[in-house]
Amino acid sequence: MPRRTVVADPDFGRTLKELREQHGLSLRRLGGLIHCSHGHLWDLESGTKRPSVSVALLLDQALDAGGRLSAMVHEVSADTGTRLVVSEQAVRSAPPGLEFAPDWRHGIDVAVDLWRGDMHRRTILRQVSFSATAFLPAAMRRLMSSLDERPAGDGTRLIGAADVETVRRMTSTYRTLDNQFGGGHIRDSLVRFLNTDVTELINGRYSMATGRQLLSAVAETTQLAGWASYDAGMHGLAQRYLIQALRLAASAGDRALGAEILAAMSHQAAFLRASSEAVDLARAASRAAAEAGIAAIEAEPAVLEAQGHAVGGDEKACASALTRAEAIFDKADRTSEPQWIGYFDESYLAAKFGHCFTALGRGDIAQRFAARSLDMDGRQYARGRQFNLVLLAVAHAQSGELEEAARVGIDAVEACEGLYSIRARDYLTDLADRLSKHVGLPTVRDFAERARPILENV
Repeated sequence: MPRRTVVADPDFGRTLKELREQHGLSLRRLGGLIHCSHGHLWDLESGTKRPSVSVALLLDQALDAGGRLSAMVHEVSADTGTRLVVSEQAVRSAPPGLEFAPDWRHGIDVAVDLWRGDMHRRTILRQVSFSATAFLPAAMRRLMSSLDERPAGDGTRLIGAADVETVRRMTSTYRTLDNQFGGGHIRDSLVRFLNTDVTELINGRYSMATGRQLLSAVAETTQLAGWASYDAGMHGLAQRYLIQALRLAASAGDRALGAEILAAMSHQAAFLRASSEAVDLARAASRAAAEAGIAAIEAEPAVLEAQGHAVGGDEKACASALTRAEAIFDKADRTSEPQWIGYFDESYLAAKFGHCFTALGRGDIAQRFAARSLDMDGRQYARGRQFNLVLLAVAHAQSGELEEAARVGIDAVEACEGLYSIRARDYLTDLADRLSKHVGLPTVRDFAERARPILENV
């Protein structure tokens, strides 16, 4: 893949401004039409930033410029100086969802485009790449948001409390199935629900009070779609769902859910070994959680910050964050928490401590936390139980207890059967790699044979 740089005509900004003013559009309105911030457009008009080819093409479409703007911008190879061609069709087929829209109406448009695109352009969307840094602009905009928007719909169908409750109950049902069977089992059905029923609701008629409740419920559903996509190994697509869930939560003024979504972003970044971004996102989640004032939600970002530090090998910073997480959790009043954070209990916290210590190579310490993490409802959280079994097996492997690692690993293989979770298979693959040099041991060989059918289907 050649390294690219953008070259723009010096008159691009002046031309853009002339075309915009001819159409009587403000920077904010034009930004809404192409799902781009008005601040970025101001930078383009003033010449302080260069446009990308894709933005130039979108501006051409919005301003009926007949290709005038895109003709003023092109990409060249930084290595050879050769001009690179990007077709308009490629831009039109580019997956939506990375933009944190400037207002709630455009946020709905971006979310609906994502759901529709997922249904109709699934092959393209499943192949989009993940970049942890793409989370950061959205996180920053959420922290800078006033959360005082007034989402009132002016559609035809009247939307009321019963419609909002339907979305919440459907989401709760899907969440239960996700925990029991994995994201791969629910993802397609959940996206279909968003693309049909939910789209109709958010395009309906509702008051500001109902609108906030509705967008909060839809944000939770969209977050779950992101989580299911993450669990199914579709990381770039999951990222887009989480960003749009964050935008919807901001539109609803739901501080607690916004903090939870930022925490999910940190979780995914740490899983993909993006240490610094995981830490930054956890800190953003911590700030948002402090606004919500719910202790369990404040404890979660602290332990996720610790995991980000652990992935980066910073043992001291990890230990400090773990101490803070434990202190906050001990003060939590569990009776006042939202239903969707019910998973965050002593077992979950112990599992996160265990993951931190295995990431640091301290299986000796991780063992007791991993063992404690299995004190959980293994039927309701079947996938979590499988994760925790692998965690315990890895801790044993790091401590040189190879046969015990293999014995626990066999339990993890059995727990994986019936799960449609790429993460579950990824964890098993990591354990199998750790034990692969010791297949001469009977128990390790037995584990390898039991795990092979599952790992071969990855």
